Amino acid sequence: MLNFYVSKLWNRRPDQRKFDPNNLKKMKLITRTKLRYGISLFILLSFFSVSTAYSQRRSEEEMRKIQDAKVAIITNRLSLTPEQSAGFWPVYNEYSQKRRDIHRSQRKIINDKKAEGKTDDQVLNNLKEVQDLRQQELDLDKEYQNRFLKVISANQVIELYKAERTFNDMLIQRLKQKPQGN
Repeated sequence: MLNFYVSKLWNRRPDQRKFDPNNLKKMKLITRTKLRYGISLFILLSFFSVSTAYSQRRSEEEMRKIQDAKVAIITNRLSLTPEQSAGFWPVYNEYSQKRRDIHRSQRKIINDKKAEGKTDDQVLNNLKEVQDLRQQELDLDKEYQNRFLKVISANQVIELYKAERTFNDMLIQRLKQKPQGN
């Protein structure tokens, strides 16, 4: 602290280099104030990082609850036997993950590559990418429909599609009802 005061005193013009106890008090007050602001800023940043981690954890927990509800609806609608269940769920989970990846890629292209400031060729390329991803999704549906038919009946496959649609409709309705602040 004394070094700070001495450096401030030394950097003044010679006619201003008088020792003034009031200046020392002012400098101590300024230093204390800066220290308080620094501590306050640190506490505030710590709070935000903790709240961000909490919201991510809460988001992960909500996603797990959504997945559990989806599994319950599908299980109920398909009336799977234990043998069918053992063969169905690994295939379905793999299918869901691949489908989710395709949807994320589509959203990324649509959201990240806005048409503003782009040439028609660039926008056309983005549209082609989205169409390619939709084709991949269609191919995925065909492939996994055949895999599902190896472990469950055709009627159960139809019920699976209905259950997914019902679940998605219920989820959309619930999200519409949920307050925006949460």
